[in-house]
Amino acid sequence: TYTPYYIKQHIMNKNRFLQVLRWELLLSKRQITTMALTFFGMVVIPQILTLVFRSSSSSAYTMGILCAIALFAYMLCSGALIFSSLRSRQQRINDFMLPASNKEKFVARYLVLVVAMPLAAIAGFFVGDVLQYLMSLIINSDAAQWATTALTEGLNNSGIFHFYTNLDDAPSPLEGFFAILFGAVMQHACFLFFGSIFHKHPLRMAILTWMGLGIVLLMIGAFAARILAEFLHSGYTITLYDAWLKALYYIINIIIIVFCYRFAYHRYTRLQVINNQWINK
Repeated sequence: TYTPYYIKQHIMNKNRFLQVLRWELLLSKRQITTMALTFFGMVVIPQILTLVFRSSSSSAYTMGILCAIALFAYMLCSGALIFSSLRSRQQRINDFMLPASNKEKFVARYLVLVVAMPLAAIAGFFVGDVLQYLMSLIINSDAAQWATTALTEGLNNSGIFHFYTNLDDAPSPLEGFFAILFGAVMQHACFLFFGSIFHKHPLRMAILTWMGLGIVLLMIGAFAARILAEFLHSGYTITLYDAWLKALYYIINIIIIVFCYRFAYHRYTRLQVINNQWINK
């Protein structure tokens, strides 16, 4: 039976998708290697310098915290790089020539950014942690310390798994975890949306746009709080139900996430060889 071309572009084939994913990994091998070496160096190099100049000290714990922050920041902002491999006309032509559907190309590209790159960073971090620990044992066993300890203790002390537990009538820790998770996914989706708009310097423009939106939202929140305070001082009574606020929070997050992903997919699958010079260059 005949399948229209438009439908073919939105159908995924397992074998074909794996080939496209393999191709994307090959194209991104330099970035993946750089990611692994960066986190490897963030653990090893400071510890070497610390052992050379102050053999009784250790920088592993501090660098473990910094690596965790850096990886979390990358996960939030990585969506902005979805079009980074399609900046030039030749790159777009090469992408169009791949024998795969648009959905397969989009998903493969997304998995490289959001899964392969963080896994490379984690692998580089753990290898570097083992190396610096062995070096510390050889030079001065008193300075031996695992950078991984900073990750586990940081998660335990951050309150992510104990959200709200210090409040009366607090919801379950799992509920607080999902609240933070939804917020993080929403921010990641927003950067994916920004990366779909700004193809030239996408990460820089996405960060600036996010900061601008944050300032605007803070101003709106301050203005709304002022109006609310005036209502309360005028004798009005406003009842806010906690369940309604939570439901509104999740609904807004889901709407934003779905919109951003659909918009990014729409832009990716309809990208042209020659694009608008002001926004989509």
